[in-house]
Amino acid sequence: MIKNKKYLTVQTAGFITYCDALIARLTSGQLQAYLLSLIGTPSHIKASSAVLFGGETCRISNQEDPPRDIGFSGAMRTCRSRKIGETVNKIMVSENHFPETCSHFATSTVVFGPGISMVQERAFLRLDAATSIPLKPEWRGWLWDEVLQPEKLYSFGGDELQETFLITWPADDILQEQILEGVRQRYLT
Repeated sequence: MIKNKKYLTVQTAGFITYCDALIARLTSGQLQAYLLSLIGTPSHIKASSAVLFGGETCRISNQEDPPRDIGFSGAMRTCRSRKIGETVNKIMVSENHFPETCSHFATSTVVFGPGISMVQERAFLRLDAATSIPLKPEWRGWLWDEVLQPEKLYSFGGDELQETFLITWPADDILQEQILEGVRQRYLT
């Protein structure tokens, strides 16, 4: 995560916009976005988002790191677009990784927060909402370590994005087996 910077520069087909929040997976020098908040003029935001919705990439940069290509893989949607004066703020998210935007049952999601304890709490709540298996809050640490397969993500933005992870969990039948094994081994009570 980049500290003490308010914006990243986003270049798309000759247009420049700015990014004030980003959650992405870094793979092979390229960023696969899960959340991207763009700020700029209406025409530049329209051009940049059209490129991204078309499945192409933009170029994102800051002063410390080399420029990288950024794009979405899979379904994406706009979760907010707000015009303030002559400036537009448009937030786009990966449709399959935020529970508020999922069009189907998902077994992975992005969780974030100002610290790891808040992230683990949110991860527990998301899993608890997604499964029919009753879970105890005191299992939170064990579920994080043994079940949720947390993957640290690249993030940029305010304090709320300090810790950002992609979590994935198994189907209910496998999860139930894991929990029963945890009880048998006395990791869970």
